[in-house]
Amino acid sequence: MSLTDYSKLEEEIKNAPEPTTLKKGTEVKARIIAVRTGVVEKEESAYVGVSYFSVTFDAPDEPIVKEFNDFFWDLVDIDKIKKVSEKTAFGAIRHFRNFAGSFGLDYSRPFDLEGDLFGKEGWIIVGIKKSDEYGEQNIVQKYLSSKAGNSSSSYNAIDGDPF
Repeated sequence: MSLTDYSKLEEEIKNAPEPTTLKKGTEVKARIIAVRTGVVEKEESAYVGVSYFSVTFDAPDEPIVKEFNDFFWDLVDIDKIKKVSEKTAFGAIRHFRNFAGSFGLDYSRPFDLEGDLFGKEGWIIVGIKKSDEYGEQNIVQKYLSSKAGNSSSSYNAIDGDPF
């Protein structure tokens, strides 16, 4: 095994900045850096057997901002979700529509959640969530949708129209 020499980076390592969060209400370009899929396995949950996915984002133009996540019910199980709660099902559809609009997803044809979403970029407004375990974390407050044919600087908020 060979030796690793970080001596030239000693000061940079000692003075590395701590990760931060963005201020609530900040509009930021987000990039998908991971997608994790799963199925609810807790027998006591009304949603047992329902698929979900979690998307991890970073802010590529903000190098010291912490990564943050958002949760989605997988719409392939929409009938199972409707059996538990129609309100939750409609919310899941709306939530995915807003996400897809922001990140330019074409859901008119099949796609691979874990393979096809990685690296996509979109615009969001962040919020803040505080917890004892993790401290302050950014969350997605609202997904923003680009206007077709316009530059990346003009975005409209996607409203959650009721179903």
